[in-house]
Amino acid sequence: MTLGELAIILAAIGLVLLVSELFLPTHGILAISGIASLFGAVILSFLVNMWLGIGSLTLGSALTPLFGAWLVHFWPQTRFGRTFVLPSADHIPRPLEPLPVQIGQTGTTVSELRPMGTCEFAGQRVEAISELGIIPRGQQIRVVNITNRRPTVRAIG
Repeated sequence: MTLGELAIILAAIGLVLLVSELFLPTHGILAISGIASLFGAVILSFLVNMWLGIGSLTLGSALTPLFGAWLVHFWPQTRFGRTFVLPSADHIPRPLEPLPVQIGQTGTTVSELRPMGTCEFAGQRVEAISELGIIPRGQQIRVVNITNRRPTVRAIG
């Protein structure tokens, strides 16, 4: 096997290792091995012919930023890239706003709770669930629990 053939084999192995780094969680081990293989191919190209080495070094130096730009801009939009790249912060849901009621707070029912209805707490209307049975409209209530961001209320007196 000649040095030229060995340089071609090392370059192919380096490219395969770099591409496989995108699909396998090796924490950069395959990428480092692939880069080392590509450097070895460039060094062997210099041993074959100085102009071949300069050409392969120039080609590699020119293609590396283009490939990096492709990875940053277009890889997340591919079918495989969407499975590996986290979504942007624009698609992350906003944190929930705090509830206008707290456990122990009192209010009145706006509609009949059977077992769910509307209640008013300090001017804020909130959907609530009655703890036991039906609570008529206009009844004084107290919040006894909050489950799934919905207050559970009990009639007072």
